[in-house]
Amino acid sequence: MKTPEKVSNTVAPKSYVERNTFIGLWAVFRDWLFIIGCVSISLTLNHWLAWMVCVWLIGIMQFSLAEAILHEASHYNLFRSKRLHHYLQFLYAWPFLQTMSDYQVEHLNHHKHLMSDKDQTTVDYKIYGLASRNPNIFFIWFVKPFTFFPTLHYLRHGNAALDRKNWTQLVLFWAPLVVVCWMFGQMQNLLMYWVVPLLWIYPILNYWSEIEEHYNTRTGSRSNIGKVLNFFTHNEGYHSVHHRYPTIPFYNLPKAHIAFTAPDDDISTGFIDTYRQIRSK
Repeated sequence: MKTPEKVSNTVAPKSYVERNTFIGLWAVFRDWLFIIGCVSISLTLNHWLAWMVCVWLIGIMQFSLAEAILHEASHYNLFRSKRLHHYLQFLYAWPFLQTMSDYQVEHLNHHKHLMSDKDQTTVDYKIYGLASRNPNIFFIWFVKPFTFFPTLHYLRHGNAALDRKNWTQLVLFWAPLVVVCWMFGQMQNLLMYWVVPLLWIYPILNYWSEIEEHYNTRTGSRSNIGKVLNFFTHNEGYHSVHHRYPTIPFYNLPKAHIAFTAPDDDISTGFIDTYRQIRSK
């Protein structure tokens, strides 16, 4: 497996650490514009096939917002103002039954106790069946995602509504939204274009991502440098360099990846390559 050559051995990590509020805001609104565009096209075409494609694309953008963007916010990498990360969580946390504070606690604990018993990822791997002596990787990677297992996992373990302390924030967002949709006769569209991808596609993508990022790695974390994935998810695939330097914002991760990649780093080039790596002994 080829790894990128380093740009320079003298480049300091801090040279990639910056905060650009404009880039952060554009990343958030780009995803929402994509979602709005998908819904508009589907409603215009009024065909089940268009709706199905739309659901998958919206699910990808939901993953981008609820994982890539919220993930960056948890490290305060999106904006210059730390407070702004909390003020704007109605755009990348609440719509996905997440809160900034809940995600932040769990994710920073993940960094501090990576792949230990204190890390939620370790707990999830046990639930996925990856901790058994001879896990059926083919079934776990290709079949299990389409059995609605990720949906059940998201409802039982993966959302902030499971903790009562988050209810106020979530109700303040969801209650007015439901009332407005009800008043204007849009409940069907809310269900078809938001709830369905949120409970179907988003959990599948989150499931794959969590397995890919750490399972069966030599160094603890794996990067997926596929261009399509990283375009849609704001360089979420550059996970190894993120764990090494979590204060580097998403738009500088590709350059940092090239500069700081080590010869033994776990690097995937795509979905099938990841499968090959996670099933190898």
